Amino acid sequence: MTSTLRKSAAALLATMAFALPAAATSFSTDYTDLWFNPAESGWGVNVIQQADTMFATLFVYGTDNTARWYVASSTVGSSQTTFSGPLYQTTGPYFGVPFNPTSVVVTQVGSMSFNFNSPTTGTLQYTVNGTTVTKSIQRQLFKNNTLAGNY
Repeated sequence: MTSTLRKSAAALLATMAFALPAAATSFSTDYTDLWFNPAESGWGVNVIQQADTMFATLFVYGTDNTARWYVASSTVGSSQTTFSGPLYQTTGPYFGVPFNPTSVVVTQVGSMSFNFNSPTTGTLQYTVNGTTVTKSIQRQLFKNNTLAGNY
């Protein structure tokens, strides 16, 4: 009886080990969020992180005070807190007409780098057409998430 119980317990444990969800691994803290400097409203950077790569969209103003969007589509981590890559400006077809992929133009205008000193703060440095900008950034918090409940 003891032998049968041990075999059953071992089989149950082995089955449970395979039934558990796979453990996820991460390159670093997930920096996916909207980042800005609260002393400088009107600009910011969206960050989406997957493993060691970030996709960032930077929204700022040009020398003529009109809105500019730049994209860093392959900002790669050289450490768990430092990411850098090329920065691009894109143009494309007007959104109110059928999309024409041949109208999209992508031009590298500089580079972008992030150096995070905590999960909620860091430094953004970017260069556009020879002009280098360095900004202190923090996560933009609208409302705290409530993690209680059913998932």
